[in-house]
Amino acid sequence: MAEGKILVRLCQCAGLFLFIFMNNILDSAKKFSRLLDIEYEIILAKKGNQVRLIISFEKIHFYHLAGLQYLKDIHELDNQREIVFDWILSESIKTERIESSQFYSKIKDRVHYLAQLESIFDSNDTIFKYDEKENILTSQITGEYLMKNIVESRNIFTFLDKTKDGKYYCRSFFPQSFKDYSYRQKNWTVLSKKKIFKKYNETILLYDYYSEKNKR
Repeated sequence: MAEGKILVRLCQCAGLFLFIFMNNILDSAKKFSRLLDIEYEIILAKKGNQVRLIISFEKIHFYHLAGLQYLKDIHELDNQREIVFDWILSESIKTERIESSQFYSKIKDRVHYLAQLESIFDSNDTIFKYDEKENILTSQITGEYLMKNIVESRNIFTFLDKTKDGKYYCRSFFPQSFKDYSYRQKNWTVLSKKKIFKKYNETILLYDYYSEKNKR
């Protein structure tokens, strides 16, 4: 009986630990602000064809990636997306205010994982050329490429799409609930990945396929 009480107490403590270290909207906004000065260059290949992706990040992207469009009962969010991002960073909109939304439970996991977007791009997990027609799952999600990463034992999906100037951006971002959006999609080989710090004009090579192949 005593052992049972101890086990329950340990589970309660573990739950509290997880709660304490759950990233909130301010955490994610601060981490996302780091990406505003960063671009990634990814070279992909499949069957002799190569493509070059340059991925950049803008303030206006944060709103949709965090899922703030679902919080329809928080009127402060009904503003220009870039302004909302600045308000969150400056805490003109308090974290508690956003979390008070009756819809916040719908986005809280997304907000938590969004704080790890930079480490997701730094990793070398799978990238797919996304074809909506091959996805038999009912979805309105669109994008040209799909990144599938494992974070804290959970699949995270990041959809990339092209801007008018030819660069790519994160169109959608969320952890897997039921659907695996990589189902029936064709993965491409990552030949190289570079991280570019625009302010300092500095480039870091994160991955090179042929170097890794020679090591093996």
